Amino acid sequence: MPKKSKKRTAKASGRKVAAKASPSRPAGVGSYSRRVSIVLKNLVLFLILFVLTVILGSLFKGELLDNVFWILAILTGFISAALLIVLLVLLFIRAIKN
Repeated sequence: MPKKSKKRTAKASGRKVAAKASPSRPAGVGSYSRRVSIVLKNLVLFLILFVLTVILGSLFKGELLDNVFWILAILTGFISAALLIVLLVLLFIRAIKN
């Protein structure tokens, strides 16, 4: 005798889905200054970390610590350069819009 396959029906999970409220302003308004401030804060942070790791890398003459600080300096330098590029792109977009 073949087994009958039962179809499972989707049950309501009991969770209420909240309707999305319409935003009071368009998505792009006000977000430019917030984006620039976030990028600037991160850029300053990684520049400070870069300078700190370069200084510490030059102070320590041990082989292991020297290598660790130089690797950290390279990483923070690349992240700082990427954040600088993002900041320049944001500024160019703002200049082109106006």
